[in-house]
Amino acid sequence: MPSDSEVDELESDSSLTQRFEPREDDEETLWEVIEITAEKGARYRVRWKGIDPKTQKAWPQSWVPKADCTDDLVILWKKKKKDKERRKCEY
Repeated sequence: MPSDSEVDELESDSSLTQRFEPREDDEETLWEVIEITAEKGARYRVRWKGIDPKTQKAWPQSWVPKADCTDDLVILWKKKKKDKERRKCEY
């Protein structure tokens, strides 16, 4: 996981741009993602923010197209993978 300073640096980096294009039905179809947890082909597995009011548990993770994730989420995911690889090599 990136350190707080790395996250702060990412958030303040003005060169980051969101490639998200608004759509007419966004109010009904957009959901907030906490983090990317896996990657497979053209999809990321994501952990959703919030809880399901029916079950009072976290929403189940699901696979989404890579294009649906913001640059910030992707950068954090790549840092997380890199850090995991680095720790693996230390052993």
